Amino acid sequence: MRPLFCFALSLALLLGGCASTKVQDVTTNHREQLQDDDEAGLWAQMDRIEALLKDAPERVSNPELQAYLDELKCRIAPDLCADLRLYVMRSASFNAFMTPSGVMVVYTGLLLRCEDEAQLASVIGHEIAHYRRRHTLENWRKAKNTSGWLTVIGMLGSGTAAGAVATIGAYVNLASFSREQEREADVLGFQSIVKLDYAAQAPSAIWRNVLAEERLNPKPFLSGLFASHPAPPERERYLQEMALAPELERAKNRGIAPFAKAVLPHRQTWLDDELARRAYRQSEVLFARLAKLDYGQNQIAMAQAELYRKRDQVGDLDRAISAYQRVTRSAEAPPLAFRDLGLALRKQGRLPAANAAFTEYLKRSPAASDAAMIRSYLNAN
Repeated sequence: MRPLFCFALSLALLLGGCASTKVQDVTTNHREQLQDDDEAGLWAQMDRIEALLKDAPERVSNPELQAYLDELKCRIAPDLCADLRLYVMRSASFNAFMTPSGVMVVYTGLLLRCEDEAQLASVIGHEIAHYRRRHTLENWRKAKNTSGWLTVIGMLGSGTAAGAVATIGAYVNLASFSREQEREADVLGFQSIVKLDYAAQAPSAIWRNVLAEERLNPKPFLSGLFASHPAPPERERYLQEMALAPELERAKNRGIAPFAKAVLPHRQTWLDDELARRAYRQSEVLFARLAKLDYGQNQIAMAQAELYRKRDQVGDLDRAISAYQRVTRSAEAPPLAFRDLGLALRKQGRLPAANAAFTEYLKRSPAASDAAMIRSYLNAN
């Protein structure tokens, strides 16, 4: 049996156990073709949510980042490009979701955890699959007469942009996808990215990384995903099995350069948000993984040092100093790395080394707002 046929057959068998036959796939300009009262009503509610999302304080409205994401989702689903609207929301959570009206929401916590464009594309492809298969319509029909749905409608009635993310979050939780729908979206999303020669290993890598974080956190902030999603080990397994198809050996494009160019200007804010969760064991695993990438290494090392400084357990001060020193040895070291290294060394009583770091900081940033304080440390020693 030919490899390509084997691969197609395996996908068909996998989809056969989970695909829905209740509604037809969405088509281009689907809004103009709405005939079902249920679906028309649902779209009307989603329009109200989208209007709030546009002005939500959590929205990341950066033209360059938005253009990058819009171009990516249009390459993944060119037939639906004009119908899909993507919003980035500032939240440390690992999450993305799709509404039945074509609104996709991506959290910055997810962007932080993606290593490359291939991984991000797999998430976007997965969410587009939910829209294409109209999964949310099925779930809404089941949920619309529940007390939870009345709560969501009440939240919509408040009509404030500040509550937009909470409203849509409540909606998504109410109409959560079944495990079968999630598996179907995984498979269709996988197909959509390998057609573009993205690395076939990317989807399974995401869930392997998520699991590595989740198992170390005593209060998992990702656990809400797992209630309706296939468990990460299962998800990683079947995505990895699909990636091993011989004809996908060519699918190796990771898209590292364009991804790094798009996210690096914003990643410091996302790292700060991650540290603000105070889930240090989980963040430590995340930062260690990101530190292995070929871009933004100083940024990650500074985040690692800040994690150790904040956690302040036995040995953490030494770990923070080691991280600061990695940065200061690089050609692109920011001035703050020398200041923070000096403060950490001073805390250990290593005054000559601290003074050397402070002196280099003032040399590189003589007009810093804290220059007088740093000079007082030097004079005191």
